[in-house]
Amino acid sequence: MTTRPRAKPPRPKTISTSGVTGQKGVNAIERVILDMGSRWTPSGPNEIGLDGYIELFDPNSKQSLGLTLAVQSKVVSAIAADSSATVEYWCDPDDLTYWLNGNTPVILVVSDGTPERSYWISITQYFRNWDPTKPTSVTFDRSEHRFNRDSFSRLTEIAAPKPGLYLAPSIRTETLHANLLPLEAFPPTICVAGTDYRGYRDVWGQLRSAGGEIDAAWLLWEKKLFTFHDLSRPPWSSICDLGTLEEFSTQEWSESDEPERQRIFVQLLNQTLKAQLSPDVRYWPKEDCYAILGRPHKLTYQSVHRRSPITVVAPYSSTSADGRTFEWLRHMAFRGQFRSLARRWYLEITPTYRFTTDGYALDRFHEDRLKGIKRIEGNRAVLSSVLFWASYLRPSTGLFRGTPPPLQFGDLLAFSSDVGIVDKLWLSKDHGSARHAAKIAQQWRLPTLEDVGDS
Repeated sequence: MTTRPRAKPPRPKTISTSGVTGQKGVNAIERVILDMGSRWTPSGPNEIGLDGYIELFDPNSKQSLGLTLAVQSKVVSAIAADSSATVEYWCDPDDLTYWLNGNTPVILVVSDGTPERSYWISITQYFRNWDPTKPTSVTFDRSEHRFNRDSFSRLTEIAAPKPGLYLAPSIRTETLHANLLPLEAFPPTICVAGTDYRGYRDVWGQLRSAGGEIDAAWLLWEKKLFTFHDLSRPPWSSICDLGTLEEFSTQEWSESDEPERQRIFVQLLNQTLKAQLSPDVRYWPKEDCYAILGRPHKLTYQSVHRRSPITVVAPYSSTSADGRTFEWLRHMAFRGQFRSLARRWYLEITPTYRFTTDGYALDRFHEDRLKGIKRIEGNRAVLSSVLFWASYLRPSTGLFRGTPPPLQFGDLLAFSSDVGIVDKLWLSKDHGSARHAAKIAQQWRLPTLEDVGDS
């Protein structure tokens, strides 16, 4: 009689911890790819070194681009606990040989199993000149190698046949700011009267001797004085022949097609603007610009998204080889030109700078410094300058709060576009340009992307 062996106690079924961890990494990749609007296909059973494939689709038209990349996922749980700026990973030499021998571009994604901490490199590019005698380590920079929807552009570059691939502009609402500030209001009347004074110096001398409140908002032309001021009142009456005094509707002159009237009107606007900005901002004929005066200081202005501080007069210094120290100041400035477009007047603002030695006197290297800053300042610095001057000139937000000035300006002219460019992606095309731009912006105290917003 035989005895049957006693049955072993049942063992519960369990799931592999390493399998779950690995699947988390694959799932994280799939979430990012779907967020791009592209397609993820897992390799399935019997994979030997590639976890799946990405098929890229145009995010705007939703059409397939006919571009495919292979992906290998590696999960490193310690990434979450490591606070360093980089992540190190050592590839298996056999895996590298396999990845590099194929004709499909391969990317490696290292993560902790979440999309938030996923980093990637192109195996094909990173190990372009690799051979089995060389190291297999990969250094991921956490800021540069983030794997997210913004990686789409770089993925197309890696997968696209040379010389490249054209993608339509992104479908995203974008606000485009012009450098045109509408002239909303001006004094209703232009006064014209004859005068015996023939030069500006003579007029100024008589006005000062007569006393009272005077400014530069007047024009002397062909023995006549033109101004928005009431010439029948002192001190203006002391320099005019009141028997020749005439008053004209400013609206009539602003809409006139007569070249002479239009020229006088524009000159009168320019003179009034100079007087209106004085004494904090002065017009400098040699540089043909309006510049903020004084010592180093900051002001606030309305940027794209918020009230922001901006350095309007900034100090600089340098030391020569022989130990001498040179100091100078950079003043925010603009060139202003009044333009009539479709029967409406605008002030065209062209940002620039003026460099001085003491807040007033022009620095002898002004031209060289101006050329240098113009070569390196980007669109955001220019936009910030335009927005600052627009904010400064508006009665409700700038210099004239509570006291309506003679010339009143509206909001900066802006347009809405249904397509646009993501500036951060545009800058990323030039390797190192984003870091270089940030370094230059800090050096010259120029606004960065974050200062004015990615509009």
